[in-house]
Amino acid sequence: MEDQMLMERMIAGYKRVGALLPTNKQEILQTLESRIAEITMDISQRTECNSRHVLLTKEELAGLPEQFFVNLQTKKVGTIFKYVVSASGSDAVSVLQYASAEHTRKSVYMASSPIGPSDMELLQEVADLRRVRAIFLGYSSHAEYIFKDMAVGTPNDMLSFLKNLYCQLSPIAQRELDQLKQLKQAHMESLGQRYNSFYEWDIPFYKRVFLENAKLADLSGFSHYLPLSAVVQNMFAFIHSILGLKFKRAANANAWHEQVELYDVWDEKNNSYVGQLYLDLIARNSKYGGAATFPLKLGFERKDGAREHAAVALVANFHKPAGGESILLSHANLATLFHEMGHVLHILLSRTKWTAFNGVYVNRDFSECPSRLFEQLAWDKLVVKVVAEHHITGETIPDKVLCGLDVAKEQFIGLKYLREVTQAIYDLTVYSKPDTANVCSIYAQIEGNMALRNTGKATVYNWHTVRGMIKGYDAALFVYLWGKAVSADMLYSRIYSKGIFNSEMWNEYRQTILQPGGACVIMDNVTKFLGRNPQNEALLKLVGLY
Repeated sequence: MEDQMLMERMIAGYKRVGALLPTNKQEILQTLESRIAEITMDISQRTECNSRHVLLTKEELAGLPEQFFVNLQTKKVGTIFKYVVSASGSDAVSVLQYASAEHTRKSVYMASSPIGPSDMELLQEVADLRRVRAIFLGYSSHAEYIFKDMAVGTPNDMLSFLKNLYCQLSPIAQRELDQLKQLKQAHMESLGQRYNSFYEWDIPFYKRVFLENAKLADLSGFSHYLPLSAVVQNMFAFIHSILGLKFKRAANANAWHEQVELYDVWDEKNNSYVGQLYLDLIARNSKYGGAATFPLKLGFERKDGAREHAAVALVANFHKPAGGESILLSHANLATLFHEMGHVLHILLSRTKWTAFNGVYVNRDFSECPSRLFEQLAWDKLVVKVVAEHHITGETIPDKVLCGLDVAKEQFIGLKYLREVTQAIYDLTVYSKPDTANVCSIYAQIEGNMALRNTGKATVYNWHTVRGMIKGYDAALFVYLWGKAVSADMLYSRIYSKGIFNSEMWNEYRQTILQPGGACVIMDNVTKFLGRNPQNEALLKLVGLY
């Protein structure tokens, strides 16, 4: 069966790149492909390497905890020393949450986007080229071309799903935004200042203030219980308890940097070798700037029947404090680590004959399901209690700290998911049009109106909205939301039904979902695992709609 699937995929792949076209048309198609690759690679490299900083005084950073300043560099401007604050990553998050001066939050937010008007002009060209390519190959739009590799139906089906979800989320998100506006207005009046408007850079600050005022949840205390080294080892222990995998650190990683750790992964059940995991988790200059999982070698079956095992790198950028202190993760960092670990397990546990089907090489709309399932475990109090311990005493995280998880998860969830839905709608709207789609005007319409995003008179292009056009998720940015819907269904309907530590249920998940990789009709396997067709109720329940 897998051989036949490989042959069918190869033939379809050749057709998708125009192998059946006459030579002169193949040359035209190659020119289109080369230009698309050139533009997207250029923007991708510039956005990853573009170091965006803001120079701010200690007074301008009022409200930030003293720990924030420990690793910051300073620069003399005239006679004043200013702190060099990164407009991306954890520095930017901290400023937006804690800086009491609005102009400080605004300056960091305005500098945070790596995308400018000139980049949008290039993305317009990319969108046009992709549309031309699709029509050239016999499709009505680029979205139709992309959806040939999907399991969810047509672009219109997905747009209908997204717009219906938007209509349900919109009033919830608006109520949440109104709460924050009222809070800012009261805050400004208490300071004797005039309330002007509520902007995008106000949201993180007043969300934190709202939660603290209501004494609902303060996740800042989590960091003391999330030292990176202990979290990693405890996460491995959790994975061992549910899947029987042992992570043994190699004495010499012999990797691309001395900070990288190498682990050999073994299946304890039958004492078989699974593969290699490289951990590159600490931030450093000139390193890939986000968090991602990179397959270094894909697993496959050799001619002699023996297994060639996979090797995978989990990369993140957690900042190391000065003075050799422990790296303390935020809860958001923990969720990121679990998300990427979901990808790692998908790659390592896949047992396909051919590399073409290994791990994440499934239908694109399913590729984020295992990672989003594992990410949701970072919100499970029982799991967090296993992986968290105090960075000094080793004490288990107290229930009074843990209780903030449920509340924090539920607060402002409408606004969070509304943004995710509108980003997917933007991406699919641009690529569903059979004629030219103006990427900037569609952006203004969706981000300015539907996403409830107010940046004043300035246009700030949100990276998360346009990243799909650059990072290989063109006409497919919805997969993160769809992945959460399917993964939530599997997690809440099956895995939680037997208990989160039930190894038999996790083994069934491993054999039915992870092990086959892309060498199956994956949604058939999801249906088999669930015992019915997938449903959206679990996602709707998560966002308070069911």
